[in-house]
Amino acid sequence: MRTRLILFLVFGAVLVALGEWDAHTRRFGFAEGLGEAWREFCVANSRDRISDSEVTLVRINDEYEPAIGNSLSQADYAAILRFVSDFDPTNVGFEPNPVFDPNEPINQTTLELLKEAALTLPPLVLGAVAENGQAPENPEQEVTLVPLEKVTGNVAAITPITRIVDSPEPQLLTNGEGAFTTIELAGDPVDEKGGRRIHLLARHGETVLPSFVVTTLARHAGVSLSEVEVVLPEKATATGTLTIGEAYQIPIDGRGRMKIYEQSGVDTLFYPSVSAFHLALTGDDDETIKSLLADVAEPFESLRTNLVIVGHDRSDDRREGISTEGRDLSQAELLTRAIATIQSGRYIEWWPFWARILSVAAIAVIAWYAFRGSAKRAVMVALVGAFLYFGISLVLFKSLLLWAPPFEPLALFALMIVVAIVLPGATPAARKADTPES
Repeated sequence: MRTRLILFLVFGAVLVALGEWDAHTRRFGFAEGLGEAWREFCVANSRDRISDSEVTLVRINDEYEPAIGNSLSQADYAAILRFVSDFDPTNVGFEPNPVFDPNEPINQTTLELLKEAALTLPPLVLGAVAENGQAPENPEQEVTLVPLEKVTGNVAAITPITRIVDSPEPQLLTNGEGAFTTIELAGDPVDEKGGRRIHLLARHGETVLPSFVVTTLARHAGVSLSEVEVVLPEKATATGTLTIGEAYQIPIDGRGRMKIYEQSGVDTLFYPSVSAFHLALTGDDDETIKSLLADVAEPFESLRTNLVIVGHDRSDDRREGISTEGRDLSQAELLTRAIATIQSGRYIEWWPFWARILSVAAIAVIAWYAFRGSAKRAVMVALVGAFLYFGISLVLFKSLLLWAPPFEPLALFALMIVVAIVLPGATPAARKADTPES
C-alpha cells in the first residue's frame, strides 16, 4: 500500500500542477475541450435555470471596407442599417459613435442618409460614451440620458458621470435614444478579488441612469425604463439586484456593476453573429456568393427575432484592457456577451481555489482507502469515487452554478486505476506489515 500511495501522490501532484497551469494558460487544447464539454453537459441538465440567449451581433469588422476613401462614411453606415432593416428586426442597438472625415466629398452631401436609414428600423438604442471627469463647458456634452425612477438603497456608491464625450449621431437620434456604453475615467473595473466588471448603472447627481445593456434588454423584453427596479446594498462590495420586469433579475455590486463571468461559456459560438460584409452580399444572385452565405443562413434568420446589436469589431477595436477567456474583445462584443449572459442566466463561476484543492485532498483520501486492498478493489473504488465526484459536482452546479474543470479529477482517478493495475496488490502479509501494532 505504502509504495502505491507514494507513487500516486507524486504523480498526482504533477497532474494537479499541470491542470492548474493549463486552467490559467489554456496550453492543452484537449483539456480545454474536455472542460467545455463538461460545462455544457452541466448546462444541459440545468435548463430550469439556464436558457438560450436572444441576441445577435452584427460585426462591422475588417472585411467591411469603405465604399469610398479610407474611412467609413455616412453612406456606409446607412447601407449597414438598411441591410439590417431588410430582416425586419424587432429591436436594434447601435453601439458605434461614428466620426466622419469632413474632407471626403461623400460626407459633404446634404442628403440625410443616416436619418432615412434609421427610420426604416424600430426605435434604436444608441451608444454614448460618458466620462467621470470635469464638468462640461460645451452644452452638447450635457448628460441628457433617460433616468430610472424605481431606485432604492445607497445611490452615492454608484459610479458618477459628469458629461457625454461621444454623443450619438444626431441623424440617428431622430429615431432613437442614447444610453452609455462605457464610462471613461471611472477607475479600474477589477474588483478586490480580481473579477472584471461592466457598468450597468451610472449616477448624474442624484439621478441614476441605465446603460446601453440595460436599455436594450428592457426594450427587447417590452419593459419601460420607468418599470425597471434597482435595489442597491449599503456597502459597495455587497450584492444588489437590477430587475427588468419579470424577464431578468441581474446581480450587481454597490457601484452598479455586473461581473463578467469568465467561465460562463458565452462566446461567439454561444450567440449568433454576422459580418456586415456578409450582409452586404445578401442581394447578390451569384451562385458562388449564395453558396458562401448558406453557411450563415441561421444567424441571418436570428436577425428577425433576436435583439440585434450593431457594433465595431475590427482589429483596432479589440483592446487588451477588455478581455475574457484569454482573448481581447471589442466594446461591442463585450456588451453583447453581457446581454447574452443576462438573457441566458449563465452566471457561471469556477469553484474557488480552496474548493478545488479540497476536492484533490478528498481524492487522495479515496486513494489511501483504495490501496489498502487488492488491485480489483482499488479499481472498483476509483470508479465509484469518480461517479460520486461528478455526481456531486453536477448537484453543485444545478444549485449554485459552480463548476470545476474535469481534467484534474479525471486524471487522478485514472492514475489511481493505472497504479493499482501496474503494481501488485497488497498481500495479507504486506497488509499486516502496514498495520501498526497496538
